[in-house]
Amino acid sequence: MTNHQQLHAVVVTAHPDADSATARTARAVARGLLRGGYAEVEHHDVLAAGFDPTFGPDDHAAYRDRSAVPADVRAEQRRLEEFDAIAVVFPVYWWGLPGPLKGWVDRVFTRDWAYDDTGSGAELAAPKRLYFFPIGAVGESTYRKHGYLDGMRAQLVDGLAGYMGVEDSDLFLLVDGESDDPEQHLARERAAESAGTAIAERAVTRDAA
Repeated sequence: MTNHQQLHAVVVTAHPDADSATARTARAVARGLLRGGYAEVEHHDVLAAGFDPTFGPDDHAAYRDRSAVPADVRAEQRRLEEFDAIAVVFPVYWWGLPGPLKGWVDRVFTRDWAYDDTGSGAELAAPKRLYFFPIGAVGESTYRKHGYLDGMRAQLVDGLAGYMGVEDSDLFLLVDGESDDPEQHLARERAAESAGTAIAERAVTRDAA
């Protein structure tokens, strides 16, 4: 989309609890994106939508032959093509994405849709803005220990988004997802909303230039 006033984003989660810290944080990210200038923001929960994240024989065949992309994967791709940006909000599992979201990426972000590693010249239809909002259970120091946070950034921003050649990507660590203190949850949601606003304003400024 070329008109910056018509930017659309989707906030993606995969969580079985619709009132979880993840869900509330996702809503805060959406508020920030809207406040920053996006015209519309949708929430897409992979589990609630019934998408199967299991990479199977049909996905393996599609890796070798793009014309064989499974119907449910193609439907998910078409849905994502309606948006200018994807924001993925998730609880940190073993220093990375939870299984359902990792499987969603594995199945949906296919060759010649998200990336071109064969020189085919395919027109990549995946959104060109991709952001990650990992939610740590505790404070930030735990996720900086031994370079865990740097590792997540290398995997998701430099590795995944970078390999796709997206025009803008970032990772915003949010913390205290399992705190018993309501103020900690409010602080995380405020941080999520602020980050959403910042990336939206960045997109609007770039498209208006």
